[in-house]
Amino acid sequence: MIALLVVAVLGTPADVSHARKAASPKVRSARVELSKPYAPAQQTMLAFGDRSHWLQPWRGYLETVPATKLRDAIGINIDNQVRPEEMPALARLLRSSGFRRARYEIGWSELDYDDPSRLRKPEEVRAALGALRDNGLRPLILLNANHGIPGPTRFFDARLAAPAPAGARRIELDPASAAAVAPGRSGLNSLTDNFKAAEVIFTSVEGNSVTLSKPLPRALDAGPHPAAMLRYEPFGPPRLADGAANPGFERSLAGWLAYVDVVTREARTVFGPGGFDVEIWNEPSFGSDFLERGRYYEPDDVTGRGDTTQVLVARTVAWLRDGANALGKIGISNGFESQRPWASGSTSPPGLSAISKHPYQGMRRFPQAAAGDNPGIRPLNALGNPDGRAVNGRWEGAFTPTYDAFFPEYYMTGIQTENLIRDISPFTTKLYGTPHGRRTRPPGGAPPQVWVTEWSMDPSGADPSVPRSAATPVAGLTQADVRHMQAKAALRFLTAWVNKGVGAAYLFAAKQDQFALVEPSFFDAIRERGGGYPGAEAGGEVMAAIGRLSAALEGAAPVSKSRSLSLLGVKDFERRKQFDGDGTRARPPLYDKDVVGFFPYQLDRRRFVIPVYVMTRNVAKLYSPDAPRSEPRRYDQPEARFRLTIGGLRADRPVKVRATDLLSGRAVDAAVKSRGGGRVVVELP
Repeated sequence: MIALLVVAVLGTPADVSHARKAASPKVRSARVELSKPYAPAQQTMLAFGDRSHWLQPWRGYLETVPATKLRDAIGINIDNQVRPEEMPALARLLRSSGFRRARYEIGWSELDYDDPSRLRKPEEVRAALGALRDNGLRPLILLNANHGIPGPTRFFDARLAAPAPAGARRIELDPASAAAVAPGRSGLNSLTDNFKAAEVIFTSVEGNSVTLSKPLPRALDAGPHPAAMLRYEPFGPPRLADGAANPGFERSLAGWLAYVDVVTREARTVFGPGGFDVEIWNEPSFGSDFLERGRYYEPDDVTGRGDTTQVLVARTVAWLRDGANALGKIGISNGFESQRPWASGSTSPPGLSAISKHPYQGMRRFPQAAAGDNPGIRPLNALGNPDGRAVNGRWEGAFTPTYDAFFPEYYMTGIQTENLIRDISPFTTKLYGTPHGRRTRPPGGAPPQVWVTEWSMDPSGADPSVPRSAATPVAGLTQADVRHMQAKAALRFLTAWVNKGVGAAYLFAAKQDQFALVEPSFFDAIRERGGGYPGAEAGGEVMAAIGRLSAALEGAAPVSKSRSLSLLGVKDFERRKQFDGDGTRARPPLYDKDVVGFFPYQLDRRRFVIPVYVMTRNVAKLYSPDAPRSEPRRYDQPEARFRLTIGGLRADRPVKVRATDLLSGRAVDAAVKSRGGGRVVVELP
């Protein structure tokens, strides 16, 4: 269950003395009640280079966030499996399900090779953007260059006049192929398992003999082989060894900025100035060889210096912020930082709106998974003390609990040292001397936010029927199981991460394979109908769950006078655990009360909506193995009673509460047990 608790402060003053007299005595047992659940030390005790199964950095601070922020942050990725004719119906479904944002890629390869001042298929792009506009979805346009087709590219066959052995640095082409060679920009494709245009580049031509940028990875027969002509050469270092600007880098950068111009002009035409956002690049670990000339040349024939990604981001941001380009106040996110922890506001270029993050994490089964931990990362116990010993710089943990970690808030915890709380927290902390936190900023610039521009939970490998020791789990979850887990995870992800400080959150993805959040039958219905809208009910469980969350935020309004709620205590009647300890105070069990998520949002002057749930470590845990296989709720933790002491309310006003299960839509029995002194004690499952 993910309970949405609605707390309404009523307008008539209460009899405060009576309320205080009626308050039940405070339960003081440390075994059943967690007092002061939030403390800065939960975050600050974990320096970069530390990890802990017990410390919870997300419990370092509690804030009441305007509900408009959650409402406006909900986004999704329109993946490349969505067909143009499906866009109108999909956009309508997304809007009806509460989405306000959509990430949509228009890659560098979408430019016409012969005329790179225009798109290859402008009608398709305009129609897709128009569908988003007509349904009130703000696009985050991904500017990207996958090395499969890293920009405007023309494909052709290069015919070898003679066989070439593996390791060859020179090949013989037929006259027509040799005449088509453009040294430095054309080459043979995909000679390894990786799909990559011009993977081995032709560097010079003498007659029909062509030199290669690196040894052939495999032998080639005489005859035709796939090849490509790149409009621009791979990026080398920004500066040469003597400090001069690298002409090759500048040529490719000019081509990139021309591409940025084409795409943003199209977006401005559809949405108007300021009506869209852009993201610069996607996941540097994926398809990004075009950023490194050395990936194409062995040895690299251009030595130099400078960070290509930093210069590319800074120059792109400067171009986008140039008033002459008339783009208005668009958001700009740095996608180069989506998979690494180093960037902060203090290292970002002025004018950047956000740092992108992609906090994916699959199933980790402990204690086995601990063998893969970086031995230089220090483990801490529940008291914040080192938990083990260091031998020659390698830490040997004293105790690793037994549990499975597969949950959307993974990077809010201290399980890995690369937690994301550092970058969204109101506390400024340092990572190897660089300040991190939501208030850090570049000189002369505003602090950038953190946007999660991709996130999902891949259920493959999470099947609980597979033995914990299995090296290669076999997926056996039903489609209904997967959808239910995705719905639960999406609700937890959106409500928790936005409350903790993320400015925008884009789920992955609408249609793509095992990540699909929209029911495949929705797209089948579009095809069977020859177009049209199948109806919101055809979208499936994930869309319905997010729709319920969105409906609960209706009426959200800017709050001129905000009020901060506090969680003063969590009483647990069941004493359930996420994992067992070893019987010591330093390594206790992790109880459910230790991970009760409480994420308050202020809806208007008097009302608050508060997602509340147990932050279970494994959303794929099978709680009811005897339930029918057709029942996905067998993966839901059975209900347990909790009593929450909530502070920060008006002491002289009565309070009304109600609750709904966002997964099912049913009402939840929430009762006020006592109130007084600005506090209310609420009991609910």
